[in-house]
Parts: sequence; structure tokens; C-alpha cells
Amino acid sequence: MRGLFQSKIKSKRSNFFKNLNRSINLQNTNDHTYVKHNYIDIGAEEEVEDEIEGMVIDNDWQVGRRIVELGVLAEKMYCCRCNVPLHLHDTIHERTIGFGSYLHIMCTNQECRTVTDVPTGKVGPTGSFNITAKIVIGMIHAGLGYAQIRNFLTECNLPVMSKSCFQKHEKKIGKIFVSAAEESCKNAQQLEKEISVDKELELEVSFDAGWQKRGSGFNYNSLTGHASMIGKQTGKVTCYDIRSKSCKFCEHHEGKKDTVPSHDCCRNWYGSSKSMEPDMAVSMAHKMNDNECPIDVIHADNDSTTMLKLKLDFENLKKKDDQNHTTKGITKSLIELSKRHKELKPGEVIPYLNRCFMYAITQNSSSELEIDEGLSRIVPHVFGDHELCGAVDWCTFKDDPISFKYKSLPNGKPLISEDLRRDLENLIEKYKSKASSLRNLGSTQANESFNHSVATKAPKSKHYGGSQSLASRVSSAVLQKNEGYNYLEQMNEAALLSPGEYTKSIAKKLDTEKLKRKIKRQSREFKKKRTELKKKRNKKERRLNIHEPVSYQSEVATIGLSETEAITIPSPLKLDGTESFTFFYLETTGLSRVSDITQIAAVHDKKLYQSYVLPRCDISFEASKVTGITCCLAKNKMYVHGKEVDTKSQYESLLDFIEFLKTIPNPILVGHNICNFDMAILSNKLKEFNLFSSFCNVTSGFLDTLKLAKRIFPRNEVDNYKQSTLILKYVGMEYSAHNATEDVQSLQHLFHQKMKNNCKHIDLHSIYYCSCKSTYDSLVQNKTVSRDTCMRLAKNGISLSHLQIANSRDANGIKLLFQEFNIPTKTASIFVSAFATEQ
Repeated sequence: MRGLFQSKIKSKRSNFFKNLNRSINLQNTNDHTYVKHNYIDIGAEEEVEDEIEGMVIDNDWQVGRRIVELGVLAEKMYCCRCNVPLHLHDTIHERTIGFGSYLHIMCTNQECRTVTDVPTGKVGPTGSFNITAKIVIGMIHAGLGYAQIRNFLTECNLPVMSKSCFQKHEKKIGKIFVSAAEESCKNAQQLEKEISVDKELELEVSFDAGWQKRGSGFNYNSLTGHASMIGKQTGKVTCYDIRSKSCKFCEHHEGKKDTVPSHDCCRNWYGSSKSMEPDMAVSMAHKMNDNECPIDVIHADNDSTTMLKLKLDFENLKKKDDQNHTTKGITKSLIELSKRHKELKPGEVIPYLNRCFMYAITQNSSSELEIDEGLSRIVPHVFGDHELCGAVDWCTFKDDPISFKYKSLPNGKPLISEDLRRDLENLIEKYKSKASSLRNLGSTQANESFNHSVATKAPKSKHYGGSQSLASRVSSAVLQKNEGYNYLEQMNEAALLSPGEYTKSIAKKLDTEKLKRKIKRQSREFKKKRTELKKKRNKKERRLNIHEPVSYQSEVATIGLSETEAITIPSPLKLDGTESFTFFYLETTGLSRVSDITQIAAVHDKKLYQSYVLPRCDISFEASKVTGITCCLAKNKMYVHGKEVDTKSQYESLLDFIEFLKTIPNPILVGHNICNFDMAILSNKLKEFNLFSSFCNVTSGFLDTLKLAKRIFPRNEVDNYKQSTLILKYVGMEYSAHNATEDVQSLQHLFHQKMKNNCKHIDLHSIYYCSCKSTYDSLVQNKTVSRDTCMRLAKNGISLSHLQIANSRDANGIKLLFQEFNIPTKTASIFVSAFATEQ
């Protein structure tokens, strides 16, 4: 054996086999006469004798799992002397090397008994298993470190190689990655130069840098950083560089105050983290110049002094500002203005203004004068003055001045704040002064994509900059960018490994999918769909923010929220199939909504609850005549058709009713005409005894079968919509009306036979319906809002105060709520006006 494992392991292995085979005596082995005798049935399992002198058999090889190449194992499972097939059951020892191992298997031939060294996979020239190098390549490609692969293999019950062994392989493989990446960059440079010369264009590259530690916006102290230059024509990385202020090997010896031995040190930077970017830009520009590929134009942002440093060495170098950073700069300025101007708060206003800015810049890039004119149109346009919009296509005011509405401004109306107008005009003047740099904007989007790829291979949560591991991972990102996933095959070949059919086929498949995605993303349909999806997500997020109180904000825990701000606005009620319809009925002392309850009955499936309730006031003559219930308050006794019955107090019966509902999963109350009568009385009594909150925690809504019957049963089919009439007509049964128990049981039959399949979301009422409906009384009486609109809102538990909160959270909050509840949005402006009048 040669290479890494030659020194100690080779001698130990030799001594092991000498001791193992010392007592084995082969007869006539020179003539191989044993082959002529049928000493062994190859298909059988022979029991190995354990009493051979000097031999110790261990069974550790049977523990856990192994990575095995079946083809290699099948080829090597023959005795090295007598060529008889070996059996895994005859393994006496296992020697693990990296992620592979050697199985020491004893020959079953009684006259041979030689121990053969059987590898579980292919072995390289250095004596290490190929699978070890392949796993290291895969870990770099996938962005994993030793800790991650150790945790993964531990869960899979696979043996794990030592960290030092992994680091040795990673260092060796890493050099191959770096060498291949540098060669790929040189090829990309020549290709970029050839295309630029053929098209008679200047050689343009985009530049951007990234750190391996996230900056906080004001503090950048990353120990490492990387940068890339990507050709405009090819989209490939033409050059890259790395800076590191850390070397673990040096720091280890420096900590012990020892002399640092000679090593491959990765520390190459002693300045600040912020100054890494311009230094790498100058270094890469010189590298490309030395390779006879000088840069004419560079696309970069304005976040660093990169261009100033480059100009010192390359006077004729031109610069184009990055379009993405320009967009971010505009957005940042508008967000700062929104802190002072409420009109910019709605979610669509800032994106709309940003689009106006970028459209004025990108569509008028032929001259500085056109950019100036384009920017000058923005403020008048958003404030309703379209005098300057006549010459452009994007403003549709000229097509229909009377019905023109803004699609992305609140209520389709222009902005009105004069202070906001003044600040926007100042912002416009700022960008007018930079019109020369805004012409023909460049893009560093490719570099941002490359930085993301680097972040997947060298995650910011891990520190790989203290060794050469960072260089190999950045090089892996370069190769993936330039060569596609096919670079894995090249890495295997460079490491003297066979790529394997799975590696090649899957890499080819991934490259094909990547190309398809790229073509798809460039299509107009995809961009349009992506924009629409983004709008939908933003709209959904705005709706959620309207419903929910402030949950994440700077210092919100310190400042706190008022009672109004902490309120959650209910979402639309829906029937999802998990509800349990529970039928209930009340008998009362009279028709007043503050009457006392005299009987409660409820039924779900075969579960029945029934209770007579002792009232605190006299039962009206009409109620007693209908129900047969009478009461003697002096004796605290109740009679039904003259017979005394057991009773409970109002509080006790309500409490028992809530406990009954708790035994039913997701109960929805169902009753006839309960919307106008039963629920109003039940709600008043629950609030009187402070049980309403407990009741609302048990059930969330109710159905009124009277309203449901009017919707699904034609009027010409029935004489009236009384419960007894409907049951006789559609169920064919008679019952004792105004007996609560029989009422609920008969209604259950009617509902399940004729009504349940016709139930819709609009039939469901919130438990808060009665209290929410009363909040709109003044608006309905003044005919400010229609009664139907108020009832639809109350159905979903939306009160007038909820609308006020929605209006305070978002300028279009009421409109968005109405869209969610399928209510005409024209009514939203009425509520907004009413609230503005109150203020």
C-alpha cells in the first residue's frame, strides 16, 4: 500500500496477517489438488472454527450500516489463494478507512483457511477509498461541513471517519477545486473577449462583493469576503477573489506563543472588512489585464469607493450604476418619507411611485434631457395634474378623463398632501442632478445570484474562512456558475475518480432543468404571472395585517398596545366539513328579548340535553297557553300541563348547557327563527351571568333554518315557513310543537334530510351577530348605509368599531375587508366619510 496510509498501517496490517495465517498448513497447494475435491458446497454457510491459535474473531462488522459498492464486493469475494468463493458470515474482522472498510474473511476451505482482505469499494492509488473523496466533493458542493455529515451519518447508523482524516481529504480536494475554477475563469475571459470583439462592443463586466458574516447596516466586521466579476455577454465568472483575516493554524500557534511553522496560510488581509471590496476589485482588474483581457466598462453599485480606487490604476475605465441598487435607493427614500406622511402608508403607494421613477429612467435613457423630462412628470401625475402626460403612453388619463382612476393609489384618487408634494419634488431634484449616471444603467443581478450560490456552499452561520475550505467552496460556486452541474464530473476525473453513471445522468438532468427555468423566466407570460402572484401575496399580507394587531415592531414590547390596537378583526366564517350541527330550542316567559328562559333543549345525533328553568318573573298568559308551562314563584315550583317538574336556576341551566356543548367537537348551533329570537335572548342571559365569553369559546356560529328554508324551498310549494309546516311537508311527521325536546328532534330530521346539502357559507352567523348588528342602528336609521350591508357584516362578527380599526390600520382597510366578505366596495367610501366626519 502506498501514500497516506503507508507508514504505520501497512506494518500493522502485515503483522496481523502473519500472525493470523501462521498456524494454517496448506497441503499440496503447489498443485492445487484441493480444487479436484468437493470439500465445500459453495451455496452453504460453513461454521468457522474459533479455536485457531492467535486469532480473535470480533463481530463489530455486523453492527450498523456500511456504504458498499456491490460490483467491487462481488468481484473480490474469492479467496486470494484457492479462489473459492467467500461468505460474509466468515468475516472475522473489519478495518475501517474513511468511509470504506476492509473485511477480513476466512476461507471456508478446510485445507486453506486463509484470511482474505476484501474491500467494500474502489481504492485509489494512495490506499484511501474513492467513496471518501466523493463524499468530500459532495459535501463541498452541497455546502455541508464535517459536523453536518457526522450528524447525518450518526442518524443513519453509519461509521464516521475522524475529523483529521476529513480535513486531509478536504485540503487535497480543495486544491483541485481552486485549480479548476481558475482555469474556468481564464476560459470565460477569452470567450467574453472574443464575443465583444466580434460584436464590436466594449468589454463589460459586473462587479459585486459579499461577506461571510451578515452586516448590521452600520457595523461590518466579517473576517472574510469574496468578490466576482461576471461578463455581460457570457454571464460567466471571469475572475474572482477572496480576502481572509483569519487563519486557525496561525492563531493556534500564536495563542501558544510558538513560532508558526511553514504552512499554506489562508490569511491574506489585515485591513478593515469594508476595505476588502475595493481592494479585490483592483486586484481582479489587474489579473484580467495581465491575461490580455482589459476591462472597458464595469457595472457596480455606489456603496463603496471601488470606482475611486480603480480610477487610480485604470484612468479610461467607465462605470455604469446598478439598476437594482438604484431601485433600492428610491424605495429607501420613499420609506423614510412615509414616516412623516400618512399617504405613503398604504401598501401599493410606494411600489407605484417606485415604478414611476424607474419607468422614467429606463424608458428615457437616450439623453439626460429626456430623463429630466420623464422625472418631471411624476409628481404632477400622482397629484392629479396630467398636463405633462399627453406625450406618454403609460398615463391613460387622456383616453377617458371623466372616469379615470389610479389603479395603485387609495380609492383610485390622487395624492393631496402639499407637504408630501414638496418632499417628493425635492427627491426628484436629487435624481435629476444625477441624470448623467442614470443613463444606460447596468446590472449586478448575476453577481447577486452568484453571492447566493456562495452562501449555500459556505453558509453565513458557519466559519470556513479560517482554512482553505472557504476557497474551495467559493471555487465550487464559480464552477457551478460557469460549467453547470457538469462540473461534478470534471472534479471526479481531476481527482482520479470515476464520475459514475448516477452522477453524470443527474447532473445532466439538473442542467437541463436549469436551462428550461432560465428560458421560462425570460418569457413575458412568466414575468406577468410572477407580478400578479406578487400582487396577490402583498394583498393577502395587507389583509392579514388589517385583521391582526401589531405583533412585530421596534420596541413594541416596551411601548405596548392600547385596547383598540390589540383587537383582532374576525375573518369570514366558513363551513369546512368538521362542524357538528347541534339543534337547540328555548321556551321563554314571553316575547321580549329580555325574557327569562323556561326550558332549554339541545340534541346532537343521539346526545340529548333538556332542562326546565325556573324563571324570576311571571310567565305571560300567551306563553303558558302555547307551551303548557306555568310557574308558582312563591313556592319556586314549575308545572307542565299541570304536572310538577324538576327545575334549575337560570345560571345553573346555562352552565350545564355550555358543559353539554363542550362534549361535542366544533358545535354549530341550529334552530328555527333563532336569528331574531332565541339567540338574542340566549346572548342577553349569558352576558347577564358573565358566561358569554365561555360560551363563545365553545362554539363560533349558528344557522337559522327559517332563513335557510326561504332560500331553498320555493314559496309556491309551502303554505308558510313554520317549522311544523315544513316538517309535515318534507318529513311527513307530526309532533308536539312548542315542546323544546320534540322541537329539536324533529328539526334534526328535517335538516339532515332536506337542508344540510344546501348549506353555504352565507348561511352561517357569528355568535356576536346580535351585538354587532346593534352597532349599526344609528347609520341604518339615518339611511347612511343599507340595512342589508350592515347585516352581512354582523353575520361575520364585524362591528362598527372593527371597521374603524381597519380604517386606522390601512387607508384601504375597509375596502379590503369588503372584498374579503364579498360586499360591494362602493359602500367602503361611505364608512370612511362617516369616520372622517366624526373626527
